[in-house]
Amino acid sequence: MRQFILAAIIFALSFLIYVYPVNVLAHLLVGARIIEPLALIPAAVIALAVLVYFRTHATSPFLSGMIYYGMGIGFIGFFVVNIGLLISLAVPEFVYETGLACLIFWVVACLKSIVNGQRIQLKTIPVTSPKIDQPLNLVFISDVHLGSNSKRHLEKICTTIDGLDYDHLLIGGDLYDSSSFDADDLSPLKAIQKPVLFVTGNHEYYVRDHTDKVAALAHYNIITLDNRSVQFGKLNIIGISDNQAPKLQSEIAQGLVREDSFNLLMVHQPSIWDSAPDSTDLMLSGHTHNGQIFPFSLLVRLRFRTVYGIYRRLNSMLYVSSGSGTWGPRMRLGTQNEIIRIEISPQNTAG
Repeated sequence: MRQFILAAIIFALSFLIYVYPVNVLAHLLVGARIIEPLALIPAAVIALAVLVYFRTHATSPFLSGMIYYGMGIGFIGFFVVNIGLLISLAVPEFVYETGLACLIFWVVACLKSIVNGQRIQLKTIPVTSPKIDQPLNLVFISDVHLGSNSKRHLEKICTTIDGLDYDHLLIGGDLYDSSSFDADDLSPLKAIQKPVLFVTGNHEYYVRDHTDKVAALAHYNIITLDNRSVQFGKLNIIGISDNQAPKLQSEIAQGLVREDSFNLLMVHQPSIWDSAPDSTDLMLSGHTHNGQIFPFSLLVRLRFRTVYGIYRRLNSMLYVSSGSGTWGPRMRLGTQNEIIRIEISPQNTAG
């Protein structure tokens, strides 16, 4: 019964995302029926392809490209054509013109999102603290999603990082996301001459042989912080693994804080922000992608209170990154890929 329900949900989503927008557009342009029985056939084929891809960990670039880009294009189209449908009901004498406008807007929005998905923005966050006695410069990336993104995308990230003055590189999870990921795709990280510290995200646990793949990261200049901390002078970097309940994550973090140090807590999902230890000076997270493709960002805000940017609580600060890569389609609309440079300066407490 559970399998039947899952298959029914995937079929319904396949129809709504991949088929329905085309049907509505055809309705607006040439008067076709919105619900056409024959349209259920491609929906069934797509649903089967989605099931095969995710259940068998298939690595076909063609199959993944069809599923992911179809998902992104269809998602944008779903909202565009529904707005057009409402307009056509309100102004029936301009149905064709409305359909034409929807087509143009849909194409432009998709092209813009594909271009934006290739770009990477550098963002600087200044932090001051009385707990450190000399400036610290950190670089934070998350959600690179090798698999959805190519090795070339990581090379672009590493090239940008190489031009920065920094002490440590922090990676906040979802470094890769599928079984098509090739460990050699991590080779650009071998050129990083500074400590590279990593915590797992949810996608690391979705791939085949995930334990072996995480262990193999050590061959690529990556130190995995699996519920442990490392100390660099007055900087205490705490890494919490993702595959745990938020309550347990908070408890583990509490046991790793050092009252005499600047405590930087790195955890993939921002869910534990409200229960993070009070001694946390800075928490870094990703996962949300800031919704990646508008208006999906509005739905993400229903799931996460802290979706993107800087948040403060007592003397603690949280930064949630939109990620350095994309999941699924390499598309972004209303959001951006980003690399975060964190400049921590001593705070003068005299007087």
